[in-house]
Amino acid sequence: MKAGPIREGLKYLCVGTILIWTLFPIYWLVTASVKSEIVLYGTPPAWWFRPVLESYARVLFNIPFSSYFLNSLIVAGATTVGSVILGSLAAYGFSRFTFWWSEGLRFFILLTRMIPRVALVMPYFLMMLSLGLLDMHAGLILAYISFALPFSIWLMIGFFDEVPVEREDAAMVDGCSRLMALLRVTLPLAAPGLVVAAIFAFLVSWNEFLFALILSGIRSKTLPVVIAGFNTDIGPLYSDMSAAATLVMIPNIVMTVLIQKHVVRGLTFGAVRG
Repeated sequence: MKAGPIREGLKYLCVGTILIWTLFPIYWLVTASVKSEIVLYGTPPAWWFRPVLESYARVLFNIPFSSYFLNSLIVAGATTVGSVILGSLAAYGFSRFTFWWSEGLRFFILLTRMIPRVALVMPYFLMMLSLGLLDMHAGLILAYISFALPFSIWLMIGFFDEVPVEREDAAMVDGCSRLMALLRVTLPLAAPGLVVAAIFAFLVSWNEFLFALILSGIRSKTLPVVIAGFNTDIGPLYSDMSAAATLVMIPNIVMTVLIQKHVVRGLTFGAVRG
């Protein structure tokens, strides 16, 4: 039965409303980054204006933005790699080996995601202080891996459960060890799950602010802390803040566009058995 024109119109209206609600903040951020100070602070807001790039020039050349970008890239990259490797190994163990408290341990690992981050600030600060990891990349990486790992394990368990054990058995009959069967058979089949886990870990570490503010300093400062630094004593520097936030947003968008098909495949993989 064909949908009537009213129903079709309502459908497009709902989709359009959701798109506007989702994309308008991004539009506002980007346009604020290319407005002059006079236009930006003028009332009512100007919808038509001449774009300028002064705020981008100040962000890129008045502060060591490239160093802060490299800090964020190192932390996010190491967190992603560490979370995927450790999460895959742990999830494989849960999927292939059962013991009397495995179900309870699975639940406990996921339960750690429910602990408010703010409640962990002081314990993490004292731990990193005692280990000498304050204002170091390693301190942030260890903290972020602990945040991303529970979800990565929980996610990857489902993907490993979908891979038939018979394929591993066949590989081991042909002479592979269990580790080689994991690397050559199971992980390639569970690759969509690895991609989703990697994206989650990257986004968690790239955008995190609270622990970066507490655990980092001049040497390891990341981009979210830099953006907050534009809120000065004389007031927020909205144009510079918007320009920095736009630059920070670009890697997220590029990564998502490049591996979008893998993300969709990963989200739907659990519905199809190999």
